[in-house]
Order: sequence, then C-alpha cells, then structure tokens
Amino acid sequence: MMLAKCPLRTRVRITDVDVDKQFGLRLQELGVRPGAEFTVVNRAAFGGLVINVAGARIAVDHRSAKRIQVEGACA
Repeated sequence: MMLAKCPLRTRVRITDVDVDKQFGLRLQELGVRPGAEFTVVNRAAFGGLVINVAGARIAVDHRSAKRIQVEGACA
C-alpha cells in the first residue's frame, strides 16, 4: 500500500522507495529506506505527511508519499 493512504498513528514498515535518485539519497540519509519502521504522525496540507523515524520527525511531500510502498497496520 502507498504511504499516502496510511491513517494517522499507524506503525508501518517501508517495502519500496521509488523516487528520483537525488530525492532517494536524501530520504535514505534521513532513515527513510526499505526495512525502516516508523509512525505516521500528522497529515499536512495538500497531502503531505509527517512521519516519525527513530525519534526524528520528517516531512514527506505528497508526490513522494505516493511512491513509497509500506506494509503493516494500514496495508
């Protein structure tokens, strides 16, 4: 399931990140990579999300959220 479809306060695991190379590298640096577990904390305006990865809050825009596949409570 797409990250963009996950409800708030759900714990999920990333299975695939299919974004442009430059954005993918930055997401990996922030801990958003396959196998990482996180919680969806907040929904921002226009479809973006705020996620909590290892204690750090990270904003993910709606385009990227549609290209990140997850499994877990929302799948």
